[in-house]
Formats: sequence, structure tokens, C-alpha cells
Amino acid sequence: MNRTEAVSPEGVSPAAGQSLPDARVGAFALTRRLLATRAPRFTGRHGVEVHSLVSADHVPLYLFAAKSLARHWPEVTPVVHDDGTLTGRDTARLRRHVPEARIIGRADADRRVEALLVDQPVLRAVRRNNVRVLQLVDYFLLSEASMVVGMDSDVVFLSRPAKLIEWAAAPPARRPAFLYSPEFGWEPQGVHWIAEHLPGTPYVPYMCCGFAAADTAAFFDPAFLERILASLPREISFAPRYVTQMAYSLLGGRLGEDRTLDLGEPYRSGRLAWLPAIEDRVICHYFASHERSSAFDNLADEGPLLRRALGLAPDTAG
Repeated sequence: MNRTEAVSPEGVSPAAGQSLPDARVGAFALTRRLLATRAPRFTGRHGVEVHSLVSADHVPLYLFAAKSLARHWPEVTPVVHDDGTLTGRDTARLRRHVPEARIIGRADADRRVEALLVDQPVLRAVRRNNVRVLQLVDYFLLSEASMVVGMDSDVVFLSRPAKLIEWAAAPPARRPAFLYSPEFGWEPQGVHWIAEHLPGTPYVPYMCCGFAAADTAAFFDPAFLERILASLPREISFAPRYVTQMAYSLLGGRLGEDRTLDLGEPYRSGRLAWLPAIEDRVICHYFASHERSSAFDNLADEGPLLRRALGLAPDTAG
């Protein structure tokens, strides 16, 4: 985001080259009103942390994600990882809207994780060069809970996640170590590269790491990741995209089918328009991250979905 642009009281900027009055004022007002909607307070009672990597441009998206999460699963603790672009104003806005969130600054994260990965030089180097890898490494190394949900900032909840609540309540020996959002109907990018270079290595083929849950101790293994990344060609292990997706897939594959769980159609990743209309859908992923000129342009098209996620009647905020 160009910080010289006109910015709303909630940090949603109009498209580049437009002044605030020219930028579809009605849609802007709707977005601002939706962001002002009060959400239940997070309690942390289920012992689960929900981690999200957030950029300055995606703060508005994350606020919708967090508010919808609080409405449907308030018993968790939200954790925000700064990708290095959050400003003091962004952090203040996050604290105002999501006061229970633990916010981990990038400099603090780098210092702590570098020390923890002293024996994994390749994994450490990959993380330094690829901000997306924070979604894997930092979520688990910096977690204060035994159970972690990774949630992209472009996810909204539409109903209570019964499978995840049951998982959190189960004894550790009886719960899956890895649960994931399925992604199919198109080829999940990057995951299939593994089979070409690591024949015989098990992996989860149709999954999205943008929404996944794991038992930290059972799932995350930095020594395993070090061996895998060191054995891959650099153009894969240091690729700017998909490394995180591949790593989740490999970590899940090593557990075996009896310890992994496909969360099923209600948790399937995809924009709502791409998916079958079902009454029990739990999440909508990619809700406003499709290719447009700004986060505001995306949000301006999502009024009906956001009203549904926040429990507002169709005509309440229009």
C-alpha cells in the first residue's frame, strides 16, 4: 500500500489513482461498517492457537477473518505474525479489533527462530529468503500451545468448526496429528513436485496449507525438513512460492494415513463461487485475495459473504 494514499479510519485504501470520494463510496461505507461489528471475545479455553501471517495490505482481510473466527470459535487464542510490513498504526488497529491476539513482531521472530534453528542451516536459509515459510516454521516454533491452527488472512468462518472442536477435546493419543483443508478441482501447486524429486517419499497430495491444524509435537520436525530441503534442487527448496505447501504435505505424509485427517467438503479451500452450495460449509478460503488492484477492491465485492460470516441480515449493513 502506498502510505500517501487516502486511507479510511480502518485502514482500507481506495484503488491506486482514486480519491476517497471516487472509490465506490457505498461499498467503502459497507466495509467500514462491517469492520465496526462487535465480535465475541476470545477466551482461549480450548487450548488451541490460531496463527496467521499478516501483511500491512491484508490487515483488513485479517480483521474479517478474526471477527468471523471469534463468532464461531471464540474458545481459541489468535496469534498474528508480522511479515515485516506491519506499521505501528497497523498493530494498533489489530489490538483495537482483536485485543486478545498475541502479535509477534518480525524482528523478535527472526531473533528467536534463528537461535532455535542453529542445527538446521538450510531450513534457516530458506526461511530468511522466503517470507511464506514463516507460515510453517514460526507457527510451530513460536507457539505457546500444543495444538495449532494455521489460517491465512483470506479465510472467513461461516459456521462452527465441529471437527476441530472435537479434535481439540480429544486425548492426545486419540486425536489426528494433522488435519487439513482439501484442495481439489485443480492441481494444488507445488505439491506434485515432490514426487518427481523424492520418489517413494509419502506426502498428502490434495491439501491446502492455508487452513490446517496440527499437534505441534507430533507434526513439526525441523530435522526432517532440513534433510528434505537439503536433498531438493535449490530451484525448488528456495522457490518463492509453494515451499510451505510442500513442507506441510511432507510432514503430513510422514505421519501416515491413520494420523492425518482430510477435513472434508465443508472445509474445502476455494472461493465460494467455485464450490458446491452446501448448508454446513465451515470456511471460505481466498474470500478476497483474488487478483485485483487492491484489498479494498476485493472487499468491495464481498458484502453478502461478509455479512453472512459476521451474522448480519442481508439488509442490515447495506
